[in-house]
Amino acid sequence: MKVCIILNGQITEHKVIREALIRQEYDYIICADGGANHAYKMDIVPDYIIGDLDSVQFDIINYYKNCGVRFEEFPSKKNETDTELCIYLADKLNAKEIHFIGSLGGRIDHTIANVNLLYYVRKMDIVPKIISEKEQIYIAINEEKIIHGNKGDTISIIPINGDAKGVTLTNLEYPLNNYDMKFYLPLGISNVMLSKECKVRVDDGSLLIIRNI
Repeated sequence: MKVCIILNGQITEHKVIREALIRQEYDYIICADGGANHAYKMDIVPDYIIGDLDSVQFDIINYYKNCGVRFEEFPSKKNETDTELCIYLADKLNAKEIHFIGSLGGRIDHTIANVNLLYYVRKMDIVPKIISEKEQIYIAINEEKIIHGNKGDTISIIPINGDAKGVTLTNLEYPLNNYDMKFYLPLGISNVMLSKECKVRVDDGSLLIIRNI
């Protein structure tokens, strides 16, 4: 089960993101509040729109209600962010994979919080990924991930939640073998894929993997 969550962050090339959405063939599309504005611009009809609806244009709300989209409205003062509420719903829908759209740009606090949510989602045994026009962001926790792309793509490896031990990078211009990465040193920035696939393994810890498109 693959779920897409559209957030209210920055999307500058709606046509590019729309094409990416269509290629993925999601089982469910969920909009977090103002993410519905982005969905409307992409001519995408989501399955759910969640939040306090303070960021969605009124005519868009009416349009999607007429389309039969399911709304789940929450008060503006609540402990959870709209993104968290979307994640809870995706979990109830038995999601095995969640892709986040519109989670970068805009307010830096929102961007950092959304990136950190990758860790939370992965700990739920759901595979998360952030997709934008310029990058894809993955997370690896005590595991190996195979990253698909193109020869020459820039890959950055950044420890989060502390040091990452036993890091091995394969098929990258600057390989590592069982290396302990400090979370406060930018050693893994701007590596380069040597073919259409590379491998990133961490034995103990968490890594953000950022592929620049």
